[in-house]
Amino acid sequence: MGLPVDLSRAVGRFTGGLSVPTGQSAWSRYNPGMYRAVIIVLVVALAGLQYRLWIADGGWSEIHRLTHMKHDLAAANDRHRLRNDALQAEVDDLKGGESATEGRARSDMGMIKRDEEFFLTVAPPATASAHQQAAR
Repeated sequence: MGLPVDLSRAVGRFTGGLSVPTGQSAWSRYNPGMYRAVIIVLVVALAGLQYRLWIADGGWSEIHRLTHMKHDLAAANDRHRLRNDALQAEVDDLKGGESATEGRARSDMGMIKRDEEFFLTVAPPATASAHQQAAR
């Protein structure tokens, strides 16, 4: 049972001139063990690439960690910028006006002006029961 001539020429062109011996199926030429080995190699390569993508250095986990670190640093920079702006405003106030310098000297160093009266108020001594409650 042979193939018609036109069809056998087409099959010959498609297979690159290889002909299938009569009585032998086309699938018997291929080694199934070779396909298994190729599939195993491809699966191992895919697993290796997935490892690099998700776990290894430069993967998604590191990008996620660095993104969180960037947001934390930005928040810290904002807090420091606000603190620096407040300190700069205080420095400008101390340089520009005497009232700020005078207020600072009064509160921090306890200084008073000439011809000024100073009153120091002292809280009454606490009772023994108040000390015991504070110690608890």
